[in-house]
Amino acid sequence: MLTICIPVYRYDVRPLVNELLQQAGELTETIEILVYDDASPDDGDWGREELRQIPGIRYVELRQNLGRAAIRNLMAREAGQPYLVMMDADGKPNAEFLRRWLGEIAGVKNLTGHDRPLLVSVGGRHYEPEGPASPDLALHWWYGQQRESFSLKKRRTHGWLAFHSNNFLVSRSVLHDHPFPETHTGYGHEDTLWGQQLIDSEVMIFHQDNPVIHLGLEPNEVFLQKQKQAITNLRLLKNHHPHLRTRLIDLAERFPFLPALTRIIPEQWLVDYLASNERPNLYALDLLKLRWWADGRP
Repeated sequence: MLTICIPVYRYDVRPLVNELLQQAGELTETIEILVYDDASPDDGDWGREELRQIPGIRYVELRQNLGRAAIRNLMAREAGQPYLVMMDADGKPNAEFLRRWLGEIAGVKNLTGHDRPLLVSVGGRHYEPEGPASPDLALHWWYGQQRESFSLKKRRTHGWLAFHSNNFLVSRSVLHDHPFPETHTGYGHEDTLWGQQLIDSEVMIFHQDNPVIHLGLEPNEVFLQKQKQAITNLRLLKNHHPHLRTRLIDLAERFPFLPALTRIIPEQWLVDYLASNERPNLYALDLLKLRWWADGRP
């Protein structure tokens, strides 16, 4: 019935695996759990030895790093069940996580009258209600609270534009016919592109209240570095796929003078402000992203 696909890179996924195994043990439906390590280096205890021994999961250690898109496509090809749940390794599922996804499958079947409908359903992402103890993790947490923890109502309003790949249910046939784009090697927004490529397809998108809590907070420097990488990659994707939309692209196209104006503010000033305040005004991050966007203009 359901395959849980968890790509892993430099993260201890044992608590997540144990929680999913416990939930699966309470259900009568077939639940398959795939954990694929994307060639994590030997620079930490990622629980490999224990994962090799855990019964009830298929644990694979890749010899070569594939990247976020290719590893998902590989897991979809090797999954044995007609429906997949793609989730990030640093997500903490709610207590009814698997039961809710099974209920979503049954509900969509009743709604459409098809035994195996083509569907994508987004479960949502939350962050812990209290900020982290370390100030160096505060920016990621604050950004997640303000920009990623969308309400179910808001996600449903935006449809495909609110798609996020950290926690979603998908028909296996959808990912077979529409794999994640592997034509680029950069970090970020491949899920944005994938979701928007399906807007005019026969695939239905739903949004449900089945969130995970994002646990993998990153230090300020790493978080900002990844944000910059994502903007660089977004520029590359936009050049090849003019239809691509994001909040940043809409802002830059609606007010084309803004990216150039951001050069008036020193980049380091924006970085220092964001890194030194636990709850900064995130418009400063928007200005920083617009500056990076302008820097990548061909």
